[in-house]
Amino acid sequence: MEKIFLKEWIDERINCRDINYFDYDEFNNLETLYRTSVKRANWENRKITVVLKVLNNSIITDNDLNEFINKLKALRMVYFHSNINRFFGITKDSNENYFSVFEYANKGSLRSYLKNKFNELQWNDKVRMALDISHGLMCLHSKKIVHSDLHACNILVHNGRLAIAGFGSFEQATKAKSEFKNMVYIEPQYLRNSIYKRDMRSDIYSLGVLLWELTSGRPPFSNYLHDLAQIKKQLLNGLREDQIESTPLEYVQLYQKCWHDDPNVRPEINEIFKILSQLLSQFDVNEKHARLTYDKSISDDNSYMELDYKEMPGQSSCTAKIVAEIFGSLLNEQQIIKRFKLNHGLILTRDNIRPSKQAIIAENGELKIDLYEGQPLVYTYINSEDNNDKPLDICIIFPVAEMIYNGNLLDSYSNCMDVDEVLHELYGHFTARKFLVGSRLFIKDFNLATITQIDILKFYLYYVYHLTKCSTEIQFGDLFTLNLLPKIVTLDGEELDSHEKLTRWMDNLHQKKMIDIISYDNLTPLQLNTPSMDDLENFNEKQPGIIDFKEKLNLKEWVGDAMHNNLVGWIKDFQLFQGLLVNKNYKIVNSKKIVCNFIKIPEINLIDEFYLDVIKPITKLEQRLVSHDIFSIKDLSSFPFIRSQSSNIKGYEGYNHILVKYKKYEILLNTDYVKPTKEFEQVIEEALNSMRPLKALQDIFNEYGHLFPQRIVLGKCLKNVVPNPSSSNAFGIAINDVNEILNLLNDLNISSLLTQKGKIIEKKDLHNWIQNTDNHLEIIEFDNNIPLYNILKVEQREKIDDILRNNSSLIMTGITDLKDLNNNNVKHYKRINLNTSLESDDYEVFGSIISENNSKLEEFYVNFALFDFNGFYAIIKKSKETNIDVENCNIFWMIIGNPSKLSVFSPKNRRNIIVKYCKRSITLQPKQLNYHVEIPFPLLQDEFIFFNTTSKGFELRSTVKLIRWNHNSIDINFDPQLNNESNSLANTEISNNIDINICIISSYSVNLKIDNRKEEYPLNRIGDVLIAPVVSSFQELHIQNQDETPSGKDKYSNMVTRKRNMRHMRNIQKLYVQDQDEAPLRQSKYSSMVTVRRNKRNLIHAITHPTYPIIGNFVDQLRNGSPFL
Repeated sequence: MEKIFLKEWIDERINCRDINYFDYDEFNNLETLYRTSVKRANWENRKITVVLKVLNNSIITDNDLNEFINKLKALRMVYFHSNINRFFGITKDSNENYFSVFEYANKGSLRSYLKNKFNELQWNDKVRMALDISHGLMCLHSKKIVHSDLHACNILVHNGRLAIAGFGSFEQATKAKSEFKNMVYIEPQYLRNSIYKRDMRSDIYSLGVLLWELTSGRPPFSNYLHDLAQIKKQLLNGLREDQIESTPLEYVQLYQKCWHDDPNVRPEINEIFKILSQLLSQFDVNEKHARLTYDKSISDDNSYMELDYKEMPGQSSCTAKIVAEIFGSLLNEQQIIKRFKLNHGLILTRDNIRPSKQAIIAENGELKIDLYEGQPLVYTYINSEDNNDKPLDICIIFPVAEMIYNGNLLDSYSNCMDVDEVLHELYGHFTARKFLVGSRLFIKDFNLATITQIDILKFYLYYVYHLTKCSTEIQFGDLFTLNLLPKIVTLDGEELDSHEKLTRWMDNLHQKKMIDIISYDNLTPLQLNTPSMDDLENFNEKQPGIIDFKEKLNLKEWVGDAMHNNLVGWIKDFQLFQGLLVNKNYKIVNSKKIVCNFIKIPEINLIDEFYLDVIKPITKLEQRLVSHDIFSIKDLSSFPFIRSQSSNIKGYEGYNHILVKYKKYEILLNTDYVKPTKEFEQVIEEALNSMRPLKALQDIFNEYGHLFPQRIVLGKCLKNVVPNPSSSNAFGIAINDVNEILNLLNDLNISSLLTQKGKIIEKKDLHNWIQNTDNHLEIIEFDNNIPLYNILKVEQREKIDDILRNNSSLIMTGITDLKDLNNNNVKHYKRINLNTSLESDDYEVFGSIISENNSKLEEFYVNFALFDFNGFYAIIKKSKETNIDVENCNIFWMIIGNPSKLSVFSPKNRRNIIVKYCKRSITLQPKQLNYHVEIPFPLLQDEFIFFNTTSKGFELRSTVKLIRWNHNSIDINFDPQLNNESNSLANTEISNNIDINICIISSYSVNLKIDNRKEEYPLNRIGDVLIAPVVSSFQELHIQNQDETPSGKDKYSNMVTRKRNMRHMRNIQKLYVQDQDEAPLRQSKYSSMVTVRRNKRNLIHAITHPTYPIIGNFVDQLRNGSPFL
């Protein structure tokens, strides 16, 4: 039998979504309760107190764990029960220690409670405690759940309520079979034979021992406590504990029957609960004020509500208790009769029922009141007789008590002989003997809702009703809002349009704060002069406000399959709102973070088909993705935050994946149906505003997920991997034909397949497997997968796209003072250190020398070199003729590079700047100062141009000036004014090569933000602006120096006020990648545009944008005098 480590198994089950996992950070105010293994903590997200119990990394068998996980799955169905201690799931601290998360019980175990409080307990208290345990066990057995480990330490006490615990503890899976620490609660059959399979009758034996322990207040066989062998011997010989004096005979007979040696003699739990309920009703309370709880120590606990009552004349103690619990005040029977007019007749109109003006039955009749133990009642499509084509409503009544009243007719009514409408108004048409009191809700326009909305609503109402009954916090607010479902309206017309409103309404219901008559039963038509009410024929029930209805169901019947197959349940079970992570082994797992919630109810479609398919992966990556139910992704190039290994693109040959799938449902979750959580948006925004956004984003998506599937298929899947057949026969897809699938499996020589969890299914069992697929659906396919960041808002998506672009960008800017330079030197070397280190030295720096008043100084020339991760050097030259002191100047600099290589990208100018960069080599010719340079991208009017040069084998002592430009080239001049005449380029006889780096910046912002200072700097003072003079020809475009041409400043000011639409520029830029062959078509489109745009300057601005590949052809037409101008 295979054995594995517990922690290894837990990791696997968390990934398979069998066990809920919670972040350890969700728990705070931790307090150690028992050594270091048990801690009490506040669960901030749910506003409750829980217990964290450490798990040891034991070695256990796979069979034990599989049995245990089946029990955990079954327990989800009884999660809401007030007498079952809730197991929430697993958490893990920073030291990799696992903890089970349990509901906290403030009074500890039953063992310790009896030790401390037994002398204060009355017999009715003990029976109530027995009822609590029996009630919880009855719920477990109704779901076919066997506890197998009932004892006093596995019964917890919280706020006067007993709850069964222990089945969520991993000790059940890890304990050795031979250790019987609590053997006194174990039936003899198991003590005799350890392979004996325990069942529900085993739990009954343990319950019998617990019932005895409640009468004694001490552990069974406590005098044998340290001699386990002796205890075992005595138990096998039939020894049982003696009854405690004064124990009621019925109670003794009950627990003795429970611990009978023959399992077939032991009663079922329903019978036990019934006997205990009857026994409780027989106890008389002697004191004047008796409590409805056995815990007299919790009066200071604000979470518990004490209900006092006193016995009224003519009332039994049981009735008095129920009256006190329901009405919370000291009412006698006559007051209840008067309040609800139980002795009045009923006037029945078409759309309502109401009490008559006069009473017809005496007030001294017999009144019986019982708490309502059944489910709420649902009346479908009410008042629909004449509204077949109109919206139809549903009414749900929530009874809390039922009352039966019988009494004698009053003489004033019996003596009436005439029948007319006046008497009917006075006395009514009917009388009722049975009444349900409570409250009710209406669901409006129910027939107009989608099936998905209906299933969510059913599931939601069912759980809210039961969880509030147990005072458990409702955790649906993070999934959807109630305005996505049909309207829920109270009797008073209030719309319960939020989780808080509905929860508060349910709380008030369970606390008996809303008590009205909601149904009249056993209606009897009134016949005047009738001597006895017993002679009248019974009539149907009637509910106020309901004329007719289609069907009457209890809540559980109405919910039906929606209890298990509904979107809310699937979201929780399959963690649909937690993004998908692709780990280093390309295994798909759920992240631990919720990334989104509903803004619309997704579409759910029934598929209901099964088939066999053969998948032939081509690459190793495809093989790994197919193995994890992703079939639509062939490569990961469109998922930038998943790091792909080069080995995964290698071919994968030789094996086929054989899949037998049963597809039950598909869930369509496109981005219109969900919105990111505020937490997800916030961490993304913080990453976008950081200096290292790419790394920050990578860390976020490694935590929140890489993928978001827009289509999820639920069902079941069987798999096998077989070698490619030597023959070339193609295998088709067999749909909904078991025999055809079996034939194909025979052809493939496959005798068995594996489930997703590794269970073997033989080929002969395939038919049964398909028939049982509706149980325990699984995710069998993730389809239409998109990067997780695509669920974000447009603005954040665009910012991420900017960061991910694999092109040159403005990485960082700065202004550095030159106070430490010596003004007497002609040449200076200034080291500039960066506040944020880069991860590469593959970048370029551009800049200029600026004065104290932020003007660009032409008297200085600056170049940059010696780049490293932490900074670079600025090489500064000045003219001998200048009188400006260099130490009074500053140097402006900006780094241009690829953000993905440098891992740094300043957020300050990220959205306002578009950068174009190229490097060109020039061979300097003797006595030549002007050079023509071709540019690989179109130039745009009003852009800014920067130069940086690198010489090879010699020192260049000239500054570069732009003298003219057109759409795809520039003319530059190497200005010799900074040089010695002897070294002037104009006089050189030697050819030298230099590299010239050219940076073009497009911006709609006036200023450039500076990273190392809290200021901005005008772009026109640090770079040259591409300006086109107004001319009658397009043959040549010139640039004029800003300081020399005042009109240039005006033109720049006009450009600033226009603030060109950068979004338009970015969209146009995307066209750059399109095929050049489409140019003639685009050219014709722009020809028609030109006829509309008369302003030639605006036309040039539009058509010379760098993203247009056809610009060369188009400008040539302009130059040649195209007739449409």
